[in-house]
Amino acid sequence: MVNDPANTRVKVLVVEDVEEMRIWLGELLTLVGFEVTGLAQNIWEARLELDRRCPDVMLLDEVLPGESSLDFLPEALHHQVSVILLTGIENPSHPVPAGVWGRISKPGWKPTHEEKMRIQKAVIDASNQDLVLQKPTNVR
Repeated sequence: MVNDPANTRVKVLVVEDVEEMRIWLGELLTLVGFEVTGLAQNIWEARLELDRRCPDVMLLDEVLPGESSLDFLPEALHHQVSVILLTGIENPSHPVPAGVWGRISKPGWKPTHEEKMRIQKAVIDASNQDLVLQKPTNVR
């Protein structure tokens, strides 16, 4: 949800433990017009960035070392940030947790135009969601 209607740039926090993917996602999101408020490699850093920067959307890797992403979800959702789970699993069959906007597959290292547009669309859609009316979804 965009906090300031006058500011059309959606603020995004990326939480990803693989440094190259974290940086790459940040660059991609900036390139397509989003304001990347932070790049966190773990839940501890994500918590700090969430408190400091108040992003509209958080891309959250489902599998992180240390503290679980799923255990962190209630805290993140309490901040009224739209959460998109990132997965490296090709065909995830486990359900999307309640309150989460959806799940998207991580892009390849040399992403196609379609992959870039898929990520851009997911962030735009998640930023426009009414948190009360969110339905769990899987997005390819």
